[in-house]
Amino acid sequence: MTHPCKTATLIAFVALLSAGKAFTQAPSTEASPEAKAAAPVAYVYVQTLKGVNLYDAAANGKLTLVEGSPFQTVGQLIGSNGKYLITLETHDVHSYAVEPNGAIGKQVSEINTQDYAGAECGPGTAAGDANIDHTGKNVYVELVNEGWCTAIQTFDIAKSTGHLTFNGEAVPGGNAGYGLSNMPSIIGNDTFAYAASDFGCCGSPPGWSGFVRKSDGTMEDMTFNLSNDSGLTLPFAYVPYLVTADPANHVAAVVSYNTGESEYGPPQLASYAVDSKGNFSTTSTRKNMPYPKIYPTSLNMSPAGNLLAVAGWTNEGDATLPGLQIFHFNGAAPVTPFSGRLTKSPIYEIHWDNNDHLYALGGPGLYVYTITPTRITEAPGSPYSIQTENHETCTQYSFVGCPNGLVVVPKL
Repeated sequence: MTHPCKTATLIAFVALLSAGKAFTQAPSTEASPEAKAAAPVAYVYVQTLKGVNLYDAAANGKLTLVEGSPFQTVGQLIGSNGKYLITLETHDVHSYAVEPNGAIGKQVSEINTQDYAGAECGPGTAAGDANIDHTGKNVYVELVNEGWCTAIQTFDIAKSTGHLTFNGEAVPGGNAGYGLSNMPSIIGNDTFAYAASDFGCCGSPPGWSGFVRKSDGTMEDMTFNLSNDSGLTLPFAYVPYLVTADPANHVAAVVSYNTGESEYGPPQLASYAVDSKGNFSTTSTRKNMPYPKIYPTSLNMSPAGNLLAVAGWTNEGDATLPGLQIFHFNGAAPVTPFSGRLTKSPIYEIHWDNNDHLYALGGPGLYVYTITPTRITEAPGSPYSIQTENHETCTQYSFVGCPNGLVVVPKL
């Protein structure tokens, strides 16, 4: 989700960061259809202005473009449960059937967010405004009327038909200001979800939003307490900007020291443990929280919960660095650095499969890495160039016409 005030707030708190050693890149390669040598370990969907490209990912991370690409859909890519693919446009959520080979079939359902509770908070217009839960049963859509109203709508996905039905809405506690910096990230037990509230441009710092995920999949706002042991949550101390959860009951967050109105230090990475009531505790301190070498705009946790990917984009001329960096995530213990900047290119979205592959979408295309706790290698053919509407490859600092959606569906 992109808001002018939100971008300004993020830039305000990020200091000029030192560049790490750049990861050696393989020559850019355009993926093309070819016979599959083995069953794919994941289906990778990339949205472009011409449609959605589908790639088969091999065990070594090599991508093969699936025949029929680009497939035509409406709206922004949100996610897939393997049987149905979900997109979001200004007002409507769409569900498409997925063929056995991952190809996108016909639309099977469409529902208008403005017909249900929470509609007064406005439309959802970007892929960052929605997500699918771990079970693949629920779609969550954030609606924002900037400055005064935020709502999270829940829609059910029928298992046998893909039909979408409304199942309730939740309003974040307090004043969510300009919405949430990220969609609520659901922890491993599927009970609680957390996000950073973006208070925008008006002097108030960002804060935490917490939700209980009920048995029917709907979310309900909750009030929870964070441990004050490290002073991370005291007023005008550390505030969150991005949040992601591991498969257990831990949360990673990009935080920044708030020294006064609209005054922030450089971003750091904190870790939190979540108890049975949804409360936080942390061992993170000012001294043991690492500083990313990039401008952090997205976080993504590996399926095993032991690796944390941090990605970032930046506008040309900004005094910040784009790219991708990997950290060891150690549960309740502090986060520790692993890599330097793997690429200097701006990265917009990142997702993992279940075979140690990280997919990073940005300029000039799609990067694929094989990452274990001890080794990082770039997959054969990476980065894959993604053509724009005018058949031009994205440049390092170009947003217009660049790929703007990434969904990864693990098969193994």
